[in-house]
Amino acid sequence: MRSTFTISILLLLFSFTFREETAYPRDYFTLPVSGPLRLSGTFGELRPGHFHAGIDLKGSVGDVLLAAAEGYVSRVTVSPDGYGKVIYLSHPNGYTTIYAHMDHFNPELEAYVRSHQYAEESFSVDLHPEPGQFPVEKGAIIGAMGLTGHSFGPHLHFEVRDRAGKAVINPLNFGLPVADHRPPSLRRLRLYAIDEQGTSYMQEEARLRKGKDNHFFLVQGDTLYTTAALSALGLEVYDQQDEADNRNGIYSLKLYYDDSLSFYFDMERFLQEETRYLNAHLDYAALEENGEFFNRLYRMPGNAFSNYVKEEGVVPLREGGAVQVHLQAGDISGNTSELAFWLKRIPAKAEPPKPFYNYQLPFDAPSIIRTPSLFLHFPGGSLYENLNFHYEPVLEDSYGVYSLVHHVHHPGIPLHQPFDIGIRPTLLIPDQLRDKAFIAYCGSGGAVVNCGGQWKDGFLQGRARSLGAYCILTDDEPPVIEPLNSRGGPRRAASIAFRISDNYETAGDVPGLSYRGTVDGRWVLFEYDAKSGRLEYFFEATLAQGVHQLRLEVKDAMDNTAVFEQAFSR
Repeated sequence: MRSTFTISILLLLFSFTFREETAYPRDYFTLPVSGPLRLSGTFGELRPGHFHAGIDLKGSVGDVLLAAAEGYVSRVTVSPDGYGKVIYLSHPNGYTTIYAHMDHFNPELEAYVRSHQYAEESFSVDLHPEPGQFPVEKGAIIGAMGLTGHSFGPHLHFEVRDRAGKAVINPLNFGLPVADHRPPSLRRLRLYAIDEQGTSYMQEEARLRKGKDNHFFLVQGDTLYTTAALSALGLEVYDQQDEADNRNGIYSLKLYYDDSLSFYFDMERFLQEETRYLNAHLDYAALEENGEFFNRLYRMPGNAFSNYVKEEGVVPLREGGAVQVHLQAGDISGNTSELAFWLKRIPAKAEPPKPFYNYQLPFDAPSIIRTPSLFLHFPGGSLYENLNFHYEPVLEDSYGVYSLVHHVHHPGIPLHQPFDIGIRPTLLIPDQLRDKAFIAYCGSGGAVVNCGGQWKDGFLQGRARSLGAYCILTDDEPPVIEPLNSRGGPRRAASIAFRISDNYETAGDVPGLSYRGTVDGRWVLFEYDAKSGRLEYFFEATLAQGVHQLRLEVKDAMDNTAVFEQAFSR
């Protein structure tokens, strides 16, 4: 092998060759939180279904949040999931900063949002104030840190977007100080075989161990063996900063074969519209099966993610041939870790068994599958690589299943966009249940997801986002409303809270639980946290003394309704 010194020089040269750096103002934005920045999430980090579009700053509920620069409030949104309570600030230099998962806004914005919630009779709002309506100065208090929306610990999700609003930019490009002297940690390596159709198969997984000076090596030795004419790699790697032990995402990753750069990406910025290419960037099967995040060090044929500076990654090898492999993972502070080994091709002892399939689906063209009981349509661009597709219908005699269970390949294959699915029932659905029928995705452990559906030409038709098992089920069971603090009555309490739940989850484009709360017949604001199912009404100071009647109505996706009514005194 060449010396580590020579390889390091080549890596340094390449880092200045392939990416023209954008000039970002380094002293324009101030810290959006008080105290040092401690990251629980980095920009571009691999998350289920998307690249992380900002940085997550650790703290506590109620911590003061500050405007990173002068500007004005251009948007405020409130949602029971996603980003929760969010402020968008537009700045004179053209950038927009975003503050998500907030507990509450400053008093002026709180009053503005609340007035619109009552006017629209909706907890969820998406508001766009006039440019001069809510000006802010740099460092002004805009609200408080929280954990609203899809947040499972108190933090600020902080984003920076470009002038056009299409790209999200790594906030650390702007000079925000984060103490970081810790290089990335390389954990495991995966070896893939690429067949003549461009389809990948995992051959082996190897563990890595840290040596001296941030150099890692294969636990099994200095050589990885392949039997494939075309091979590729995947890497499990994470990064950490000085003040936090969270396993965060890396900034850049480079792959060299015989000192020649073959694959390289970084997370300076990315286009929001491309975030779903995450499903092709990582090993989707590893995520689905074990919750593991492996970066693929090659571009799948249908992956159009534009952050790849070099995208080949796949290496050809003749029998007995070998190639030197060098990996370098880096963070935005310039800390790097490296791995060097040999990849050698050896003869296969036997032809590896190929999984059974009954259809071949190309990644770059639409596909239609029709049987007497099933219809599938995959639009062009649904897949990231050609797929040897296995479909199998199974007779299921469980009570309430009104069709065959259609095994549409398996969940370990990612899709870039939804596909159309239609299922014909094999059992007669009673008239009173026909409008309660839905296409059910049957996941592991008995989990069922309602994917909706409409009747057409004898089929229940809808859209699905994942491969796996599907059938027709019905749902005529109302949601559950569970009082959380009704003991002793609400006479002295500041609020009254409930937990609402349903027997089935819903897919992303199928409405989940909806609700309406009234006091004495007048709509009142219930705050809703979808992740916990918690509904809470904070009694208004204007509520007159005396006895009042509270009514809470909750509906599920199939229009099943539950009602809770209670008289209370104030």
